[in-house]
Amino acid sequence: MGFDLRQAPLGAVLMGAAMLTALPLHAQESGSGTKEGVMELAPLVVEGERERADGPVDGPFATQSATATKTDTPIIETPQSISVISSQDMTARGARSLAQSIRYATGITTENRGGAVSRYDLFSIRGFSTSQTYLDGMLMPYNGWYSSPQIAPEMVERLEILKGPASVLYGSAPPGGLVNSVSKRPQDTASGEISVSIGSDNLYEGLLDATGPLDQEGKFSYRFIGLGRVQDGQARTTETERRLIAPSFRWQPTDKTSLTVLTHFQHDPKGGTFGGVPGAGSVSPNPNGPLPTDFYDGDVKFEEFNRKQLALGYIFEHRFDDVFTFTQNTRYLETDLDYESVYGGLLLPDNRTLLRAMIYTNEQSTSYSTDNRLQAKFNTGAISHTLLAGVDYWTLDSDLERGDLVPTLLTPFIVPPIDIYNPDNDQPLPAVPRTQLNNYEIEQTGIYLQEQLKLDGLVVLLGGRQDWYESKNTIRLTPANNSSISQDQFSGRAGVLYHFENGLAPYISYAESFEPQTGADRFGNAFEPTTGQQVEAGLKFQSPDGSFMITGSVFDITKQNVTVSDPLGAPGDQIQQGEVRSRGFELEGHIQPVNGLNIAAFYTKMDVETTEDTTAANVGKTPVQV
Repeated sequence: MGFDLRQAPLGAVLMGAAMLTALPLHAQESGSGTKEGVMELAPLVVEGERERADGPVDGPFATQSATATKTDTPIIETPQSISVISSQDMTARGARSLAQSIRYATGITTENRGGAVSRYDLFSIRGFSTSQTYLDGMLMPYNGWYSSPQIAPEMVERLEILKGPASVLYGSAPPGGLVNSVSKRPQDTASGEISVSIGSDNLYEGLLDATGPLDQEGKFSYRFIGLGRVQDGQARTTETERRLIAPSFRWQPTDKTSLTVLTHFQHDPKGGTFGGVPGAGSVSPNPNGPLPTDFYDGDVKFEEFNRKQLALGYIFEHRFDDVFTFTQNTRYLETDLDYESVYGGLLLPDNRTLLRAMIYTNEQSTSYSTDNRLQAKFNTGAISHTLLAGVDYWTLDSDLERGDLVPTLLTPFIVPPIDIYNPDNDQPLPAVPRTQLNNYEIEQTGIYLQEQLKLDGLVVLLGGRQDWYESKNTIRLTPANNSSISQDQFSGRAGVLYHFENGLAPYISYAESFEPQTGADRFGNAFEPTTGQQVEAGLKFQSPDGSFMITGSVFDITKQNVTVSDPLGAPGDQIQQGEVRSRGFELEGHIQPVNGLNIAAFYTKMDVETTEDTTAANVGKTPVQV
């Protein structure tokens, strides 16, 4: 009977190797001093497949990542802070959104609108808010209103948080960093999971995740993920519901070429609440008593959140030889949303009566994204190089219809108010007039170049990128009007790290970011992009046996060109003379003392403050939603 080591579990192979190497110790010597019954064995080489940056996390923590460099790079050799949450971690935490998945990561503030809001992944990284979503290294664009796409964690293999500016590879982005989801992909080994969950708040959930080869040669493989879930929301009378199918296929005709098709359709017929809670009675005292935890400020007759999301894409990779590899990542995304809401506003002096407003939107968005890059790995003497050159492009076309009904001084009760201690959430409501009919066209093009140098333990990272950003807003209501912006920006990054043989890796890096801005000052001068710069220094350590890793970092981020009120203009006029600074310390550790037990610890100390503002009282204070 034959035995193929390539198909054996690694533990069995290692045990067999240990037994084989021990055999000569039991041989007996003859009187002449020669060994009898000794068989010379050829050397046994055991190879384990290393973790891939786009694959499952193999061990107590991730060791590889591509989010920081767009190359498969060891995290210990990346001169910038990055956190990785595996699919196993997300499952263990019971996370049903990305925001819930990253609650324990360093430098992150999640669920900026409160834990009751689950329809969006709203978070801040190193003090700077972001609503951008990245999937497989590409932005999932939206129009800035309510139709933001959301990624289900059930289809995510790993969730990667890059701390600090990332514009050198991704273009426009906040200076705090970005969160990139890596899709679950077809695997060569067949496996499957079926789970049914019943829990609190009337949770009913079914999940299917199956993968494996489609042919004996292993050229074709598949993955299918299906999810159905319904649950009561935290706010009274609200519900959340999700339906998801995510089929993917991989074709690998040779060991040098692969094509992976990634698709998903997600329907969220109900999105829970997006309302707020008055401060008096929740975070501050109210003479009438505390508010219940299931407080709801809306109305059951005007509460809708129906989002449909379709994504079709592929990742093509071809390795020409040992030097050059070409990768193309392309995706088409379609998002539709119907949204209606009654929401709370001003609480009157009686601390009971809450004024309310109404809003609706109908939004249809389509986007196309592509990222094309050529990687070259080569040596010049003792120096190894990983050179990356790429061009990416994304475009968004979005239609928005919106209606508002907002109380004024003359019509404070145009929308029926509620008594927050005895709310009537089913009242006759007025019709909401249409106030906006717009079309948004946005596109970004970027070219980037990056060099990773390695000489023994010394790692040097250099990169630069030029971006061109255009946005057009067409107002279709009378009087019709068009506005557009065209901005360009260069972003750079440099980092140095030294990886000692004992596992220590100190580093220092500098990175830049930018975000396009709409609007103009009172003289009609268009606003320029906001810019950000970060200096970061840190120390990483990874134990040789792979059971322990710790990362400590200090950072200093400055964001400029922030819009502030114009002291010489009319109310509402703005100028770009603001500046915000974020400084802090982060510490993250992972250890596996014994098999099956993983321990992680996280600590963040951060100070965010306004350093320049035309309103002197704001200087030195922590800004809101920067």
